[in-house]
Amino acid sequence: MAVPKKRTSMSKKRIRKNLWKKKTYFSIVQTYFLAKSRAFSRSNEHPKPKGFSGRQPNK
Repeated sequence: MAVPKKRTSMSKKRIRKNLWKKKTYFSIVQTYFLAKSRAFSRSNEHPKPKGFSGRQPNK
């Protein structure tokens, strides 16, 4: 016969929720600063993908 599980305490629930929020916050901050650095970079050169030769194919 199936028995219901015990309820998770509020403190455990709050701890897990705060960990999730902290991870999300730091990933948002990281992407924001990355986008900001790319948008306002002073150099004209952007990193090229690996294997990019820069030559156009002949047509």
